[in-house]
Amino acid sequence: MMGDDVVLPCQLKLAVDTNAETVNWTKPGLDPNVVHLHFDGRLVFEKQNPSYHFRTRVFEDELIKGNVSLKIFKVKLSDEGTYRCSIPWIREEASIVLTVGSASTPVIKVMSNVSSRVVLQCESAGWYPEPELLWLDGEGNLLSAGPTETLRGPDDLYTVSSRVTVEKRHSNNITCRVQQRNTNQSRETHIHVPGKSHLVCPSQVVAMMGDDVVLPCQLKLAVDTNSETVNWIKPGLDPNVVHLHFDGQLVFENQHPSYHFRTRVFEDELIKGNVSLKIFKVKLSDEGTYRCSIPWIREEASIVLTVGSASTPVIKVMSVVSSRVVLQCESAGWYPEPELLWLDGEGNLLSAGPTETLRGPDDLYTVSSRVTVEKRHSNNITCRVQQRNTNQSRETHIHVPGEDISDSTLPICVNVQAAFLVCIIVMLITWKLKQKQSDHRTDRQKKI
Repeated sequence: MMGDDVVLPCQLKLAVDTNAETVNWTKPGLDPNVVHLHFDGRLVFEKQNPSYHFRTRVFEDELIKGNVSLKIFKVKLSDEGTYRCSIPWIREEASIVLTVGSASTPVIKVMSNVSSRVVLQCESAGWYPEPELLWLDGEGNLLSAGPTETLRGPDDLYTVSSRVTVEKRHSNNITCRVQQRNTNQSRETHIHVPGKSHLVCPSQVVAMMGDDVVLPCQLKLAVDTNSETVNWIKPGLDPNVVHLHFDGQLVFENQHPSYHFRTRVFEDELIKGNVSLKIFKVKLSDEGTYRCSIPWIREEASIVLTVGSASTPVIKVMSVVSSRVVLQCESAGWYPEPELLWLDGEGNLLSAGPTETLRGPDDLYTVSSRVTVEKRHSNNITCRVQQRNTNQSRETHIHVPGEDISDSTLPICVNVQAAFLVCIIVMLITWKLKQKQSDHRTDRQKKI
């Protein structure tokens, strides 16, 4: 095969040492016709045709056994033809015909999908010699197809293509086979043609604000949509085009400005019927219904995108009175509006004050609530904020110690404060007494 290495095998029946003798490989019709001339133990390079320079060798360690085979590296189409091996000193020669082949795997495309019929095209390039193209059904029977078109390129390689129209049936497996009998090469590709093709998308997708999201849509029949129209719109938007893929590229001028540089389709997957849309850095305004339509096969489907936002709640101790503690939980930056729950250490709901909800100018919600709990041993309290539509939940825990711990700390603090005050009073009294004694001494000295 073209590009491979090949050995033209030749062997003297009598194991004659030909290493020091002349072994001449020629190709009649070539000028000069010498492919490889082995003389006196080496290649005579200056006699060799330039197209074979550095591409041939004999097996020198095998020459002593009469093996005069020739190896050609990186075979070209031009290498095809008759080769003659001659050993003059024993007047022996023989010929070998080298056939060079080239092959590639065919590609099947869906050209049209209308009503109950599908038109398929199979194409395969890079063949040599000229191959034949066949269409087969699931049982291996030949299908009646259009004529095979054959093109021969400047590199002498052949490209073949053909179309066939098939009915949409259950388990309709179609094969395109390209084969070349002279080189014994065959390549084939399969495609399944089911019933009427339809677009499959989920009904809803959830994304968190700031994340990237994929709106998944797939044609059950792997239709190549890369060069066709795939239109994603958002009803109610003006203009309503989110992403218009036409003739292999995004039609930027039709796109709504809020989606500029934030959308893409998976171009390498379009050939497989994957028409999913990716939206980057999701905003709250992206929430809503999206519709994907493929006009040329009259298919469309809708997806509802729900956008969410969440944050971890913060618990604060608002007051500690006697045997009770008042706690406040607050969580900002939620969307849609969440609910706030207080739970005890066993996961039971606590009776709490009403939840206060504020909606900011950015449309994000802040929720807060207070609860009063008793001081008990191992009193673990949880504040949970959750949003069921987006399946988001965040929670924070706090430990409220028992009554014995908090009550014992209060007398200690009081005793320390009292001792501190007593010390200050004693110091002031002492300072006053010393000050009076100093004044009396000064008066006596003045009288004297």
